[in-house]
Amino acid sequence: MSWDLLATVLGSVSILTGSVVFLGGAIGLLRFPDLYVRSSAIGAAAGLGLVFVIVGAFLLHPTWEAAPKVVVAAILQFASSAIGAMAIARSGFLSGAAPTSATRYSQIGFATDTPSDSPKGTGDD
Repeated sequence: MSWDLLATVLGSVSILTGSVVFLGGAIGLLRFPDLYVRSSAIGAAAGLGLVFVIVGAFLLHPTWEAAPKVVVAAILQFASSAIGAMAIARSGFLSGAAPTSATRYSQIGFATDTPSDSPKGTGDD
């Protein structure tokens, strides 16, 4: 098996995998119950899906000039998608977006009802 054929197959599979990850994130964005879970789903899908697509595109057309750009783009995408998802969730929390009624515990205090056997406070004691 030649390198060109192997790179073409791996590149195509990587792009297809990235597309499936994006589709999963889109479905999660439509189906999940509140802002906090949606931002988590889309942040993970954006980070992982785009890296798969970038690596797949590189494998389909590999050049020495593109290799460092792919590495830098992948690192920046992983970092920025996680930070972006957290920023969206934090802005939702600060603006008063209510979580779904299934959410019962929060380390930052938006849960309205606490179980009677748990101590009061933020957990920093």
